Amino acid sequence: MVMLMPATRVILTEPTGRDKSEYVKLREESRAWLEPWEPTIEGPDGVPEDRFAEDAFDRLLSSASTPMARRFLVRLAGDRGRGELVGQVSLNNIARGAFQCASLGYWIGHRHAGRGYMTEALSLAISLAFGPMGLHRVEANIIPTNEPSRALVKRLGFRLEGLSPRFLRIAGRWQDHERWALTSEEWPLRDAR
Repeated sequence: MVMLMPATRVILTEPTGRDKSEYVKLREESRAWLEPWEPTIEGPDGVPEDRFAEDAFDRLLSSASTPMARRFLVRLAGDRGRGELVGQVSLNNIARGAFQCASLGYWIGHRHAGRGYMTEALSLAISLAFGPMGLHRVEANIIPTNEPSRALVKRLGFRLEGLSPRFLRIAGRWQDHERWALTSEEWPLRDAR
């Protein structure tokens, strides 16, 4: 699946096995940039997973399209439709029933940051969430000191709902997060679907 909207410089693609080496390379070259914001996830043996190892891509691939998550690679929109990999967007913890909500996760490679690619990629993902997926709410939980991420969700129309103390374990320690949210009625690009 490829998701795009008019006038975007990026596309969202579902990950496949052929993306592994490019994904691992981008993550490794961006390690210092990403590590302060990376969740700490322990495997079944209680040992933290290396989020930059080759098997991290295998875990991404196995969880890319499930009832609980949709994960996409962000690529530049090339002449042949599949340009360079620049990052990833995920709709996580998808809840159905009366809630119809997902949590938004995203990262961009260091050399691609600050160019507006993630703004476009999140617009695509949110349009997918509120359109074909039929969700009503998308949340983004952000460490208060992550100014670029806070500015990004503000640009997209998210509203600050509050602070969740010690919400997620990031970079090995429990950290407070601001809870930002957007509903389908508030989505400024809802008519672009």
